[in-house]
Amino acid sequence: MSRPRALEIIPLGGLGEFGMNLMVYRYGRDCVVVDAGMMFPGAEHLGVDVVVPNMEFLDDCGTVHAVLLTHGHEDHIGALPYLLARREVPVYGAPYTLGLVRGRLAEHDLGRARLQPFPPSGNPLVLGPFSVETLPVSHSIPQSAMLILRTPVGTIVHTADFKLDPYPLKGPGTDLVRLARLGEEGVLALLSDSTNADRPGFTPGERTVGPALDRAIAGAPGRILVTTFSSNIDRIQQIVDIARARGRSVAIVGASMEFHTEIAEHLGLLRIPPGIRVAAETAMGLAPERALFLVTGSQGEPTSALARIAVDKHRDVVLSAGDLVLHSARSIPGNEKPIARMTNHLLRRGATVVTGSDAPIHVSGHPCRDELRLLIHLLRPRFLLPIHGEYRQLAAHAAVGRACGLADEGVVLADTGDLLELTPESLRRAGRVPVGQVFIDGTQDQIDVAMLRDRRQIAGDGIVVAVVAVHRGTGRVDGPAEIASRGFVSDAEEEELLREARSAVAAALAETSEEERADEGLLKAKIQAGLRRFLRKRTQKRPLIIPVVVEL
Repeated sequence: MSRPRALEIIPLGGLGEFGMNLMVYRYGRDCVVVDAGMMFPGAEHLGVDVVVPNMEFLDDCGTVHAVLLTHGHEDHIGALPYLLARREVPVYGAPYTLGLVRGRLAEHDLGRARLQPFPPSGNPLVLGPFSVETLPVSHSIPQSAMLILRTPVGTIVHTADFKLDPYPLKGPGTDLVRLARLGEEGVLALLSDSTNADRPGFTPGERTVGPALDRAIAGAPGRILVTTFSSNIDRIQQIVDIARARGRSVAIVGASMEFHTEIAEHLGLLRIPPGIRVAAETAMGLAPERALFLVTGSQGEPTSALARIAVDKHRDVVLSAGDLVLHSARSIPGNEKPIARMTNHLLRRGATVVTGSDAPIHVSGHPCRDELRLLIHLLRPRFLLPIHGEYRQLAAHAAVGRACGLADEGVVLADTGDLLELTPESLRRAGRVPVGQVFIDGTQDQIDVAMLRDRRQIAGDGIVVAVVAVHRGTGRVDGPAEIASRGFVSDAEEEELLREARSAVAAALAETSEEERADEGLLKAKIQAGLRRFLRKRTQKRPLIIPVVVEL
């Protein structure tokens, strides 16, 4: 009897990092792709709006039968437009996930992509040598699923993001009996979420958040603003239900919140009773104790609804002393500073701010160590490959696997780009494939590493630098802005253009309050926005704009 060929497992992103989740399974020349995610840039990525995985490997990897989407978070679907621009392949996902995808693809003129719903759970989807089933799981977004891949070498369980909450607010919980049956049938390899592998215990269920939110809302005398992730529809439903019970109308504020709730309402995943939802300006006209606002801005994004409300710059919503702000979300690593800055502004306006550190108004959507241990005991895999997380989380997950009795050779710590070969007897590294980060700017053009390095080092081609001196504490601007450019316009045009640009910066600064001018992050955003509008209108070009604030 011939020995089966190895199945290749190739992570193009998502191992050793948060975001850019993209996994390829290949048997011979037959492939399926699981997820295609992005990640947001760091402060060092000048002029970059989106970071996606290098997908060169997909150009000549064989037949890609489909992209399988486990759920709709951006770190799992955000790179899909760039993948589909390379290869036209079918995309499978849950209805809510596909609803989010349609909106993203429309932005890239990819509205004709072949989007297909998964068959009902338990019904296999046959894709070449692969048979794929979904197993609904709890997470912080509707209709998430584990994938059960039956391959010529054995069964693989790809968890993606999940937690073992058997009693979620809506929909089926994670079916522990089904997982145990899979273990009895035999699982060759488990690829499992490592996000919270370094945290002990079990992650609380979403239902535990409701009572804490109710206590906070019930005792608030003024207006209430709640910020959470726009995709956390179960959280939004709890907030709406509590507001209704406490006699408050609900206003939804922010484009992302409106986009997600519209799709969820259309699919019956969110129910806002007639008469409860009102426009933001209507809610502002109600008695303070009758209004609740669901707002974007849980990560302190400078242009989000809550960040603008915090500095009294929102068109419809004004914060008053005594109002309550509930921050019902975690801080994504790297966003601590903008969240703290926004919180300071909220407190200056006299608001009370309550976070998950003050009261149990947020729970994670990822499994902690005891859940990972339980999953391993239920599935009894021969091999464990930790995914989704930085190396410290992957290593913590590997330690859990070994503590559950898996042999050392049965637990593999891999990196993005490793080509892993799986057979019934082994899981081993067999090489590397090209990987890396691809940087995308606001025009959807790619920025190569060399260009990014030049931008960081010398403010080279396509750079306009605006330097503004501001007195610390008072926010008073000291003199006109100094503006310099490199490689942007010809010498003959530069003097006149930069004179006009100084006027554009002065106009942008005139529209800011002293409080905004005392906040370096907000001031830079204002300078950048004003200068970008002027230069785009005046020159039809989009240079990288670097605002520099010098404190005196």
